[in-house]
Amino acid sequence: MKWFIVHLSTLTPLGAYTWLGGILLLCGLGLPIPEDISLIAAGYFSWRGALDITKAFLVCFAAVLAGDSLAFFLGRHFGRRVLASRVARKYFTPRRQLRVRAYFRKFGSKVILVGRFTPGLRFTIFFTAGTLHLRPPVFLIYDFSAAAFTVPILVYTAWLFGGQIDRVISYARHTEHGIVVAVIIGAIVVAAKAWRRHKRMIAARTACEP
Repeated sequence: MKWFIVHLSTLTPLGAYTWLGGILLLCGLGLPIPEDISLIAAGYFSWRGALDITKAFLVCFAAVLAGDSLAFFLGRHFGRRVLASRVARKYFTPRRQLRVRAYFRKFGSKVILVGRFTPGLRFTIFFTAGTLHLRPPVFLIYDFSAAAFTVPILVYTAWLFGGQIDRVISYARHTEHGIVVAVIIGAIVVAAKAWRRHKRMIAARTACEP
């Protein structure tokens, strides 16, 4: 986090917006840097007066959605060819592919919500959603909803409490983990209800048969 802050402090406002947007875009494509670092940095520098909070939020929000969407559409148009290459198999290992596909079989398109909060699997989940030809409007609605919740929380929390940046980072990490748990529990509840409804329908059909 410190090196990120130091580098941003050397940039002009335009350079800082560009840097933040570029990093967040690459995060959506699997760059191994936690997304929350950029979001917190955007809020922190807005607190210092180096950036405008509204512009910083809009840049971050747009870059987050663009990175996620790019991963999705890459999977949708080139997914099967990419997965067939040797280079891709080092990242999309068979074990990782099976794990993500199992999530989709169990939770359906709601996995997109989980993917938004799991940096290690986010690109794989969104890319796989594209290869499975999830409808773009469904992906965009789920991703937009999740981003509209997390991005402003991190950016504006860092802006409001910029003088206590260490606490903000700790809060963000705990919040992210809490959100993941809540989303998973919610998905399980929805899946359980759907399964019970499916069993009732089967029982009703069976009872109607002569």
